[in-house]
Amino acid sequence: MYISKKIGVLSWLVTCCYFLIEPFFIYTSLVPYSFLYHAMSDLGVTSCGKYTYALAPYAICSPHHLWMNALFIINGLTLSIGILYLAQHLEKTKVRHLATIFLLLLALGNIVSGFIPADIDLFWHSIIAQVGMLTTIAGLGMYAKLLPTGRNWTLACLIILVLILVLVLFVFFFPMPVGLLQRLFYFVIFIWGTVLALWNVKQK
Repeated sequence: MYISKKIGVLSWLVTCCYFLIEPFFIYTSLVPYSFLYHAMSDLGVTSCGKYTYALAPYAICSPHHLWMNALFIINGLTLSIGILYLAQHLEKTKVRHLATIFLLLLALGNIVSGFIPADIDLFWHSIIAQVGMLTTIAGLGMYAKLLPTGRNWTLACLIILVLILVLVLFVFFFPMPVGLLQRLFYFVIFIWGTVLALWNVKQK
């Protein structure tokens, strides 16, 4: 399946729009919501109260959770298209296929998160997304070797992502702004792909 330049670039730009839309759901939360400490998934929780799922001892009440979950699904789909667009610029090898699958797992995690909110089934809600965050590191490392342009940019983003994941590990020892770190991880991925997509268009 061939993805045109216009569709490829547009898919990355739409993916980035997540961060323009999310503030609406934060603002309409019926209880205090911390951009720094609350998970993105909390905005898609379908019930109100404390301990709506095992890792949420704080109050959650997102009246527009249905639309938030739809946003997760759409975001995962546009991210998938964007990744496949970048992949088609690379030489067709087993390494490329594996790296692309690694990156697509992150997008799949978003889609699954939208279909299965945290309060419905926390394990299936989060497992693919968490695995995807780890495989993304490997995927970007492989892409850094395969990309004809943007290699240094990819390596820079990879270093930032590794630092973010290291900081997330410290949450077990020190209070950490997990919500902010989660958002930064996705933001770096979204910007990485958008810059590469625009760069490829410009180069050609």
